[in-house]
Amino acid sequence: MQHSKVEFVHPAEQPRHERGAALFVALALIILLTFLGLGLLTRSFMASRIAGLERWPAMTFYAADSGINAARARLRVRRVDGFNMTVQDMRGPDGTATGQGIGVNVSPLTMTGPPRPDIGSQGGGGQGGSDPLYVVFYQGNSDGLHTATQSHRNITATMSIGPIPLAVPEDIP
Repeated sequence: MQHSKVEFVHPAEQPRHERGAALFVALALIILLTFLGLGLLTRSFMASRIAGLERWPAMTFYAADSGINAARARLRVRRVDGFNMTVQDMRGPDGTATGQGIGVNVSPLTMTGPPRPDIGSQGGGGQGGSDPLYVVFYQGNSDGLHTATQSHRNITATMSIGPIPLAVPEDIP
């Protein structure tokens, strides 16, 4: 009987062709993740900058819109003259004004046509009055300007008041 001889070779002595591959893969992943992280960081900074640049145009739009809302409120008491106002940025400590305000110029309101009768309604709510009531339409512009950023917004609106009598009755003091 012949015995075959088995040689034992220590693993460290065996030839390996993949030495350093794990290190190369790990370094490649670290570099890839670094570039991915830098790209995401750059994108978030850019989005934050864009949001900051859109802040004043948005605030100027809302300031001009508040001018239109003030004109509507004045129209209810039949004030159609133009006016100016300043809208302050109230984000300071304790709700105080900060920075330069946004100037708002509201033009005088002009009628857009003849008064339209409100069919079926009479003065006195049908309680004996025979004078017809009318709806009157007005148009106005509101300009908002923040001079520090040169942000400008203009809003044109058509609004109405009524039903109202065209003249105030003489028996009302």
